[in-house]
Amino acid sequence: MSPALLTPGPDGSPVPVGVRLIRLANEPRLENLSPEAIRQTHDGKALPTFFELSSEDKRQAVPRLSVWVDGLTTVAQAVVLLGATPERRVVLFLNSDEVRTVFGPGIDRLPSTPLLDIHWERATNLSETGDRVNETRLGWEGHAGITNLDCGNKSQRTSLRMSLAAIAQLRILTPEEIAMFTTLPETN
Repeated sequence: MSPALLTPGPDGSPVPVGVRLIRLANEPRLENLSPEAIRQTHDGKALPTFFELSSEDKRQAVPRLSVWVDGLTTVAQAVVLLGATPERRVVLFLNSDEVRTVFGPGIDRLPSTPLLDIHWERATNLSETGDRVNETRLGWEGHAGITNLDCGNKSQRTSLRMSLAAIAQLRILTPEEIAMFTTLPETN
């Protein structure tokens, strides 16, 4: 889909087909990784842990993994919207059509999980009083979330994250890029 034709839909409505998604993840602490996981990230492969729902994601009425629609939000804008910290330097790119083919296979007597989907989700941030308020900084329009990552049993949820890791393209931001992003304008 042409970025010029992209507009965010109502909260919970499907993101169009054929778009590229941006997922920002925290770089894992090396001491918490197995030697194989360290090798994978150095080889440019995503880790399944990059696709775990946060505590905040799980508390939502519809649990969704936070992503951004490329064309409405740039990597630089997403970094700024999420706080531009040195730890959050893992950028993952996903094709929305590939994401929508992922499901957790049936295990034992459990049926397969529903296919993953991507829904628009209004970007918010915490106010000084701790309340959630609508985000207004550049790039807020591209916020969305991957649904159904919380379906099935533990093995099925692990399978979902492994499938996302297999289709993701990984990029590690440099400290210089993160520092440069913090100088971008913050409002429309």
